Amino acid sequence: MARSLHALATLALLVLLLSTGAVAEDIMFNGESLSTNEFLENGPYRFIMQDDCNLVLYINRTRALWASGTNGRGSNCRATLQNNGNLVVITGSDIVWSSNSSRGQNSYRLIVQSDGNVVIYGGALWATNTVQNRKRRL
Repeated sequence: MARSLHALATLALLVLLLSTGAVAEDIMFNGESLSTNEFLENGPYRFIMQDDCNLVLYINRTRALWASGTNGRGSNCRATLQNNGNLVVITGSDIVWSSNSSRGQNSYRLIVQSDGNVVIYGGALWATNTVQNRKRRL
């Protein structure tokens, strides 16, 4: 009886954590978006949609490795992985940046990898090309 109560409590805690977004993720699937100040994270790497409309990959939350260069080009921007494999930064209904990786309807995913590279898969379509040498990260 005590074991089943413990297992039930553990399951309830896990469901609560997952439903509140308390668990950091490193993957985004097609049709999903990062809104202002939302991010994907893997180790020291954070891929964030900033409130200035710039989509940026940071290492250790301080040094930018890559940016979309869209700062100041909109408000309430979001980064969306479209169903055709294209990653876009959108303000309102206007696209202000695109990865130009459209390949047609399919299942795609964007992953912040542990090597510092952000890649769209469904076949590797686009990457930030920011793979870090382990020695250089320190």
